[in-house]
Amino acid sequence: MSTVYLPSPLGGMAFALCFLGWVLLEGWVNLRGWQAGSTHRDRFSRYLIIVGMVLAISLATWATGLHMFDVPSNRDMIFYGGVFLMGTGLLFRAYAIQHLGRYFVPEVLIQPNQSLVMTGPYRYIRHPSYTGTFLTVIGFGLALTNWLSLALMVALSVPMYAFRITVEEQAMIEAFGEEYRRYMQHSKRLIPFLLLFP
Repeated sequence: MSTVYLPSPLGGMAFALCFLGWVLLEGWVNLRGWQAGSTHRDRFSRYLIIVGMVLAISLATWATGLHMFDVPSNRDMIFYGGVFLMGTGLLFRAYAIQHLGRYFVPEVLIQPNQSLVMTGPYRYIRHPSYTGTFLTVIGFGLALTNWLSLALMVALSVPMYAFRITVEEQAMIEAFGEEYRRYMQHSKRLIPFLLLFP
């Protein structure tokens, strides 16, 4: 039986609001439509992420019942740090979605007359909405104050989004060719200014 650690009623409310915001944001994203005549290149990555994230969240929550993996100390600090990361990730993802506008849709596709956006958060990061998602995923895992829960969230999320990013970048190269290749040379996939995650 899962036993999610909540250090205070206020902390529990903050956690619940962040989680509800996450669900509502992803629900809204998956209801967004796209223009007729779009070229689909999704390779089922949308559905892989939906099923995979439901599985990851379910398993991570279940793992809180395995108390041998509980964070042994500073649980309050880790909980609130996790909630802060969740909120930060949600806001950053929402900002990235808003900046991309009508081009941000739940499936990998190229819309008619689509242009390459390289401003705002996309100036340095090719997939800022996924950066926001990873902050939320890590924050959720930390807020559960259980190392197995955190490991499950990360281990199940990374392969799904790695596949999605690969599919997305292949579609962008196909659509924009050398323009996108040049963009790749001066931007990072997820984290700006680091040699990792090129």
